[in-house]
Amino acid sequence: MTDVIGYTVNDSLVAVLGKVPLFAGLSRLQLVFLLGATSRVTVASGDLFFDEGDSADSLYVFVAGEAVVEKRSEGEFRRLAIVTPGQILGEMAVVDRLPRSARVRAVKDCLAIKLNSVGLECSHEIAATVYRNISGVITARLRAYTDADDKHSE
Repeated sequence: MTDVIGYTVNDSLVAVLGKVPLFAGLSRLQLVFLLGATSRVTVASGDLFFDEGDSADSLYVFVAGEAVVEKRSEGEFRRLAIVTPGQILGEMAVVDRLPRSARVRAVKDCLAIKLNSVGLECSHEIAATVYRNISGVITARLRAYTDADDKHSE
């Protein structure tokens, strides 16, 4: 723990944020500022971070545990992805603010850092960097999905 401008900062959480691609390009001071706009969320195994169709305005930085992203299809849930520490989830919500397109269910007890769009947009410089990084994350996922789809059609 260190003291920054009168605030006690959890150095380990700043270090976690600094390793997440979503926050690439942010300085330590910007990460500390951003951390001040977050909250810690714990989700027990079997419980949901959020459900498909829920209203949305926040993203989560996954710190510990394991979760699955699932989409309802023909009355059942189909697994889209496994979420592990260091990944982000729910990032589309801070971009389009539309209802959640899938649900995220904890497979093991989980810890995440929640950042809502209001907290993100407190600094235009931070927001611009994070939004650019979100576009990179979404693009990479789309490319991986289309590459996998191409392989299945061959």
